[in-house]
This record gives sequence, C-alpha cells and structure tokens, in this order.
Amino acid sequence: MMRETARPGWGKLALQALLGGVVGAAGAMAWSAYGTDLLPDEPAIGAGALAGVGLVYGVMGLFVALGVIWPGLGSRLLNVADREDLVDQRAMLAGGAIACTGLGAGLFVMAIAGPGGAVPGIWGVLALAGSIVLLGAITIVQWGRYDELYLNVSLESGAITLILLLPILMIWAALAHIGAATLDPLGVIALIAGLTLFGTFVATGRRGLLHPA
Repeated sequence: MMRETARPGWGKLALQALLGGVVGAAGAMAWSAYGTDLLPDEPAIGAGALAGVGLVYGVMGLFVALGVIWPGLGSRLLNVADREDLVDQRAMLAGGAIACTGLGAGLFVMAIAGPGGAVPGIWGVLALAGSIVLLGAITIVQWGRYDELYLNVSLESGAITLILLLPILMIWAALAHIGAATLDPLGVIALIAGLTLFGTFVATGRRGLLHPA
C-alpha cells in the first residue's frame, strides 16, 4: 500500500498522527462506554484484545478505502508520492482495503460472539471464516501483480510473523498443558492477527515504506 520515498513528508506525517489520534481517542471512548456490553457474559482478556485488533484492521481498511474513493484526499493521507501514484496503485489499494476491512469485521464479530454476547457464537465463526476466505482470495489474485519490492515485503512480513508467533504460541500451549496458564482461544486468534499486523509494519518499515511522501 506504500511507495518508497527518499525523505519523509513531515506535513503528511503530522496529518496522519492527528487523524490517528482523533480516531483512536474516539474509538477508546466509545468502547469504554458501550464496548463491554457487547462481549460475552464471561469475557476473557482475549475477547477484548481480539475486538481491539479487529477495530485496528477495520480503521486501517476504511482509511485506505477513503483514499481510493477520493484520490485527492488519499494523496494527502496515504503513503503515496502523489495523486497519479495513488491512481496507478488503485487496484492494489482497493483489494487491500477490502481485505483489511473484511478481516477487521470478522475479528470483531468473533470477539462479541458467544453466550451473552451481542451475536450468537455461530455467527462469529461464520464471519471470521468468511473474512479469511475473502482475504485469501484477494491475496491469490493480487500475488501475481506484485513487483519485486512488494513480493519481498510480503514474504518478509510472513517470516517475521512466524518467527515471533511460533515460540510465543508453543510456550503458551506448554504452560497451559501443565496447568500454569490458560489457553484462551480468542486470545490465540488475537495473537495471530496482531503479530501478522506487527510483522507487516516491521517489514515495510525496514524498507523505508512507512515514510510519508
């Protein structure tokens, strides 16, 4: 979703920080006021974490979608060189926005599903499964369109995610096996989704793709 640049655009960086702060503060206030009522009767920490990760994915996807719909706004908000650069990448950005928003929605619905939750448990499973299928389909379609830079970033982000995920998940499961910890299913999903996002940011940041143009 981003193009490499030689130097960061501090004005764009300030705008991104401002909008991120405003949206984050509004989301936190709304969640503190109404969010806990959506969770199941006995929400584990994992349910809240999963809802938070889902909201992050959803907000990211919506921001990119706005940029795709309104290129003038997108060129000021997203990490692209200019309006023409955004238009050139519109197909890739649109696919990423749909996948990111869909996955965020699936994660959030799964977090609030279950006994006493806002939706029945099966709805959460279907929403999450549907979002994963959508993500996989979009990834397969766009994989062949990646240039060498995007392909390397994609592979590197996956490797970083796996390197972080395996030891954490294995040790967590081992502790749960001996009764020293509880393996929270929603926490596992939140961990996978969160580390995937973290791995993507690390991979893109290593190549200078997070610098606003």
